[in-house]
Order: sequence, then C-alpha cells, then structure tokens
Amino acid sequence: MNTLHTSQINFSQISQKVSSAFGKFPQVTSLLNTLDERLRSALSPGEPEHLLITGLPGTGKSTLLNHFTKLHPSVVHEEWTEVPVVYVEIPPRTTIKALAGIVLREMGSPYWDKGDEAQRTIQLRTLIIACKTRMIIFDEVNHLVDRGGVRTHYHVGDWIKQLCRPGGPVLVLAGIPRAELLLATNAQLRSRFGEQMFVHALSANGEDIKLFSKVLKSFERMLLPLPCIDLGDAAVTRQVAFATDGRLRSICHLLRRAVAIASQHSSPKIDGETLAQAFVEVIYREATPERNPFHPKFNGIALTRAKEPFAQEAQRG
Repeated sequence: MNTLHTSQINFSQISQKVSSAFGKFPQVTSLLNTLDERLRSALSPGEPEHLLITGLPGTGKSTLLNHFTKLHPSVVHEEWTEVPVVYVEIPPRTTIKALAGIVLREMGSPYWDKGDEAQRTIQLRTLIIACKTRMIIFDEVNHLVDRGGVRTHYHVGDWIKQLCRPGGPVLVLAGIPRAELLLATNAQLRSRFGEQMFVHALSANGEDIKLFSKVLKSFERMLLPLPCIDLGDAAVTRQVAFATDGRLRSICHLLRRAVAIASQHSSPKIDGETLAQAFVEVIYREATPERNPFHPKFNGIALTRAKEPFAQEAQRG
C-alpha cells in the first residue's frame, strides 16, 4: 500500500461516498426492473400487480426503494402536481390514522394532520387520483405487525386493501420477513400480492464469492486515495462476510469506521488491524479475538450465536 499523509486525504468525502453507495448487482437490477414494470402497468384497467419485498435487516431494501423513488420525482404542472411514486417509511407503533397522515404529508397535502382515520383515508384516495399516483411504497411494514394481535393486523390489512383498486396505483410492501404476517392474517389482501421477492445478503459461499469480491472492490475504489488492503482478495472477502453477514448496511458501517480510525494516524491506511478495530467499535463490542474475523485467532464460526450480531433470532425477523 502506498503511504500518504493525513493532509492529502479528504476523509469526510470518502466516508460520504461509502455511506451513499448503491451497487447494481444482479438481484438489485432484477428488483429495479420489476418495480419499473409494475410502475408502467399502473393505472391501466384491471387489478394492479402489487408486490411484497422482504429481506433481513441491513440488506439494502430501503436504499434500493429510495433510489427508485428518486428516479421518479414529482412533476409540477400549471394547475396540479403529479406524484408518480410515494415512498413512506412506517414508524414504530404507528396507527392507521397516523399512517394515512404520513402518506398525505409525503404527497404534499397541507391538510395531512387534519381529520380522523376515515376522513384522512378519503382525502388520501382523492389525492391519489388527482395526482395520478402510480405507486405507493410502504417500507418497514413489519412495524404494522409489531402492534396488536390478529384482529389489529386484519384491520390494518383492510385499510391497505382500500388503496388496492382496479385502475389504481401499485402498492409495494417492504420489510423484514415478519412483515409476511400482515398478509397471513388477511386472505383477501394476500390474494392481491401474488408475487413476493426476497432480498438476499451477499454470500462468500461457492461461486457467490466472486460477486461479493466484485462488490467489495467497488467499495475499495470509493476509498481512494486512502491506501487499503485488497478487499477483493478471497481471504479478505471471507473475513468481511463473517464480520457483516453480507449485509450492505454493516459493510458501510465497518468501512466508514475504518476510514475514521485511519484518519487518526499520520500515515493513514486500512489494513487488517484497522478493520479488526472497526469491527469491535461498530459491529460487536464484546468480540474476543476468537470472535473477530479480522484477528489471527478468529475461530471461523459464524457470528450467529445468542447475543452475537447475527443471532438466529434476528435472522428470522
């Protein structure tokens, strides 16, 4: 690795590049194509093809959906505003009344916080037609499942079903696998979501390691001119796979902290020691050398034990 002085590197700019990284690898491209197809078919006669997208936390679902939304911004016409795609991140412990208000706010309604559940729903359905909205994306749908029991889930499903109308917008529900419970408790809603897609984490198993290495090489280019260990090397790729479970959010956190650690040295670089320290600071503070993938004493066992970063309970959503 070439040696540079700290003053020669813009660490803030590098960190921002890593933070906003968006890689179009195969499954991302496939999802974007599917969303694009659904968007083109919206508002046509017949029942729209709604979509459920699930995946483990940190696998890039929200980043992808935000990226897609930005590709289709609102268009201000002389007498009205077209809102082709609405993205809504559902907060924890929300109510239907509050959720309807959030969607209205995202669509630009000045009356988003007025009225009860029924009144806000009527306003929303009216605005969807007026703004020729073709797709509504509900992210973190699992938060709707986290409150109440079967009756509550059924009621939430019935509210979402009100937005599913022939000739109307496509609805995209996204979240961790637990979000599927929303459809499981409401057969009529489930019948409207025929296709379900799962966002997989990157894997270093078999042939998949080539793709993982390619993604890491993309990150390595973002780190320039900061000297960096060869992230595309098979051994390093496996270390990163253990350290992040192949989740893009964890990869970004790991590398951003590595950049911050490197910035504290007069001859900054990202090597195995830097990554080992970054892993402890942002992914697993209780890690012993045997449980740190970047430490020579690492025992090579996945970090899925109880209380470890990628415990099996978390993977089930």
